[in-house]
Amino acid sequence: MNHYASSSEEFLFDPMNDAAFKSLIRAEETRDVVTGVLSDLTPIPEEVMKESQFTGGEVPKDILKEKGMVSDIVVRVQDKNKIIIEANRQYSENMFDKNASYVFKNSYMESNVGSNLYHSIIIINVDGFNHFHTEKPILIFNIRDEDGHVETELYTSIHLVLENFDNPKYTISERVRNFMEFFQNKPDTIANLKEKYKDGEMMAFVNKAEELSKSTEFINYYNYEENHESEKMDFYNTGKHEGKLEGQQQRSIEIAKNMLEKGCDIPFIKDITGLSTEEINHLKESSNVVTKEE
Repeated sequence: MNHYASSSEEFLFDPMNDAAFKSLIRAEETRDVVTGVLSDLTPIPEEVMKESQFTGGEVPKDILKEKGMVSDIVVRVQDKNKIIIEANRQYSENMFDKNASYVFKNSYMESNVGSNLYHSIIIINVDGFNHFHTEKPILIFNIRDEDGHVETELYTSIHLVLENFDNPKYTISERVRNFMEFFQNKPDTIANLKEKYKDGEMMAFVNKAEELSKSTEFINYYNYEENHESEKMDFYNTGKHEGKLEGQQQRSIEIAKNMLEKGCDIPFIKDITGLSTEEINHLKESSNVVTKEE
């Protein structure tokens, strides 16, 4: 099916298109729905979540010239909790490892290791596929040690498995179920979406989708994402991003040095940076710092 559009009348709206998803989640018009869903998924009370700050997801000015420059949706709650919301339309190799690595690195760089700026970092993965072959609509992962104990309360990864939104064997909140149902929709016309959701809170998303479908800038951005979806998968799966990986390696080294100076132990630094024990020991020796041993 051709998802591309040149006008709102021809537009088939796919909520999992990166442009669509980010525009819907960060919109003021959908904020009550989104904060309610986030509150149901996390320990954060709804009244606190409503005061949170949503950043990222803006449409770049030169979207047709600069690939991969669209920022993630980040929700900062009372400057102590960070929620990162990811739409995973298709699975790519090591996707979730990369997501976890990104969350840790980003948070530690911002919090200047040891300042305890963030009490928790939560990544919410909205998955358009069932990578874990589960019947559950929601999966929650924490970093655990070899005995199964939670090693840190800092990081939680939540997966919304969209295809399982209506599995009657599991109880989830109505708001979360409605949210998952909306985003598992296949590309459809605005008229059909209006008819389907006319009596529910998901109309906030439909109304925003209708507004977006009338924007030439948005349609160009949407079509760009459709056109480069397969190219992006190749980018991540075939090792064509050596330059980016080199930059990530250097950033990992900088973070590891910072963590060594703060006295973090080597296994924890390995988890955060992805560096090997040998690489971290080399940094420790060259920096002449004392750390906790393994």
